[in-house]
Amino acid sequence: MSIFKAHTPAFKDVQGNILKNSIAEMQMLPLGNTKQSVIIRGECRSNPVLLLVHGGPGSAETPLFRYYNAALEKNFIVVYWDQRACGKSYTKQDAHIPLCIQMFVEDLCDLAMYLKKYLGKEKIYLLAHSWGTLIGILAVSQHSELFYAYVGTGQVASMPESEFVSYRFTLQAAKEQKNEKAIRELTAIGEPQNGVYSSGITGIRTQRKWLNYFGGTIYGSKSIRKFIIRFFTSTEYNLADIVRFFKSLNTPERNKLSQGEFLKTDLFNTIKEVEIPIYFFLGRYDYQVASVVAEKFFHAIKSPKKELVWFEQSAHSSCFEEAEKFNRLMVDMVLSTTFSL
Repeated sequence: MSIFKAHTPAFKDVQGNILKNSIAEMQMLPLGNTKQSVIIRGECRSNPVLLLVHGGPGSAETPLFRYYNAALEKNFIVVYWDQRACGKSYTKQDAHIPLCIQMFVEDLCDLAMYLKKYLGKEKIYLLAHSWGTLIGILAVSQHSELFYAYVGTGQVASMPESEFVSYRFTLQAAKEQKNEKAIRELTAIGEPQNGVYSSGITGIRTQRKWLNYFGGTIYGSKSIRKFIIRFFTSTEYNLADIVRFFKSLNTPERNKLSQGEFLKTDLFNTIKEVEIPIYFFLGRYDYQVASVVAEKFFHAIKSPKKELVWFEQSAHSSCFEEAEKFNRLMVDMVLSTTFSL
């Protein structure tokens, strides 16, 4: 973490000289009706562009992607984007500006068009995580001409069904481990109805607390602390950015979106076909956005080329939990079969 000034380091050779054809830039771009943080990094400008679409809504992941997936900067020009109203893009006004899914989809498409023009590319690649897979696959379905291929991890399909599966998993784990406190709290909030708990955000926070505890968020871990620490070690985030990050996790409009339109999402009814190659990289133990539901969606959707890969040591974030395998497949499976100079 930089206390005052955030920066993204240049690419240098062993003598300390900046690589001639590299790019390492930080920008605040006007997208929609607000400025949003975009960091562009790659060892070679002739490489294809990969836009990263983080989770949430409201959960920026730039420091995580930079820590776990920086290897992708060798084969792609990687674009790290903090979406509207979160992370480095957050402003005080954002706390009270209404949000909807389509706003984010339009921001994404506007950014894709900007990147094509700015970097001189015909199309770009899209890698999305969690909430980002919702706006990502909607963008691909609406504007397939912008993209070479789509990769989703922690893939959204039907949030009502996913929440039901997630709750059942958590309660069953509590019973198997004879955790009376967890059983009592989970029983008190009851099963979600159409993705929503009767106690609203209190219910989902209770369920997520125990989901984390029983390893449905990070495989083999009871805490997301190892991810949070990356925000404090990132050069791209200064102290003010970290404050923005935490503020943006719990704004009234973010909560309305996450507890309203997002939890009603059912892509089985809205996306039947995608006109570009798609890849689902799913964590075997993901019960935050249930991977068993994403698998059903994968088999239901039509695409000219599609691949499903299971990450056997991951839950919700295979891009971070099994980063080496993930980064390798992005090059050996995705890039090698969908791109040619």
